[in-house]
Amino acid sequence: MSFDELRRECRRDGIGPLFWELFLAVCGRVARKYPPATFNNSEEWSEESLRDLAQEVTLRRLLGENQLEYVLDLATDEDSLARLLAFQVRRVLTRRRSTTVVDRLLMRIDKALEGDAIETVQLGSDRFVQVRGIARDPRSLTEAEVQRAVALIGPVPRIPSNPSGVRESKVYNGENLRLLLRELLNEFGGILISDLRRILEIALTAWLPTVLREGEENYRSQSTPEIEPHRAAMPTLIDNVIAQLDDTHRVVLLGKSQDTSDGELARRTGRSRPWIADRKSEVLAIVERQLIAELPEELHGEAVRALLEELARLEDGLDGLEEGTA
Repeated sequence: MSFDELRRECRRDGIGPLFWELFLAVCGRVARKYPPATFNNSEEWSEESLRDLAQEVTLRRLLGENQLEYVLDLATDEDSLARLLAFQVRRVLTRRRSTTVVDRLLMRIDKALEGDAIETVQLGSDRFVQVRGIARDPRSLTEAEVQRAVALIGPVPRIPSNPSGVRESKVYNGENLRLLLRELLNEFGGILISDLRRILEIALTAWLPTVLREGEENYRSQSTPEIEPHRAAMPTLIDNVIAQLDDTHRVVLLGKSQDTSDGELARRTGRSRPWIADRKSEVLAIVERQLIAELPEELHGEAVRALLEELARLEDGLDGLEEGTA
């Protein structure tokens, strides 16, 4: 198969057998770096699950977000096409991870609901949670109310993230999870589980250091022919940044993304707060110079989040996992 043949097939038929064969191979190479417990409903990466992933990426990204035409326009050979497709696969896998975190919290909330003070009303596939004895008309929250709810639970303490196990954090301990639920019920009287999911997904978006927040609102920035070459270059830029970070830089950057104080980072690393402050200045300067300055403003938020995701993956030991599956 030549790249020209593959391109002609796509122009003629859309996603045909040549493209699908390459895409399945890309999905396999990318997905096997991600633990199935978190990213594949605890099922091993099989041929069937990889086909399911490829179909999900196709529906969500390549067709649903019109990425197929752009990757074909940008690719210059089979290798560059594979890299562009790998980026699309990683984006879908990232969404799976975020959902899993929220799912775990919702399962814990289900247990917290067991008791006399709170009751649930089944509404089709959804449920409405309310204080027992206070009748409410079940309704969905407005967008403004969802944002108010996110702000309301912001002060609820979260478990400090362990840089060597970022994905496995419980986020809230049992007492604070119940506090979160009480705050929402006191404010709204009752809440749909689907709205609670939306609130948690927004509230648990990774916090970024203030200096890197520019462009955050455009995290899912539009896809245009001018933007896509820069987006395609992002994985290489991120790899270059990571290559310049030592272990302490990684701990500091991940810690600050989780809003961990300098004092807490100093305690964890056995260093002084001024020493941590110096390392923070160093790592933010590297990110600014080697990543932010190389990209248009529309991609700043997306790039920083992708950097944090990759750092978290490395800190979770996935490199060793990858070597074991090679």
